[in-house]
Amino acid sequence: MIDRRKLQCVEIVARCLMALILLTAGTSKFFSGGGFADYYSGQFANEALRITLPGTLTQLYLTVIPFIEVALGAALLVSRLKPWTLYAWYAFMASLLVGHYILQEWSEVNQMLDYFFLGFLCHILPTFSLRDIRTGT
Repeated sequence: MIDRRKLQCVEIVARCLMALILLTAGTSKFFSGGGFADYYSGQFANEALRITLPGTLTQLYLTVIPFIEVALGAALLVSRLKPWTLYAWYAFMASLLVGHYILQEWSEVNQMLDYFFLGFLCHILPTFSLRDIRTGT
């Protein structure tokens, strides 16, 4: 049997990695000078795509993405919020997967699966909590 503390250590590393991914991505988008939203707006405006979305919808979501990434990244660092943040992680990653699917970026769609597996790993492991360290459990 694997020691619970070791499993909790793996869980906190996974959750911190998820937070780091989101905080880095969100921060880089904030400092892109609008380049992120402009680039992907142009990609979604391509009329050769099989699925087209209203420009205002894509522009709104592209504007909100950095805020979602930073807020979700910060929330992942709080153990008490783990159940909600994991489902938010899945939903956000699913939205990105759908976006890449619409853009017909098949390799990106496949690479998104790694993010889901990271969430699954974090989901099945016992939650790391500072309280557990203090009580010795």
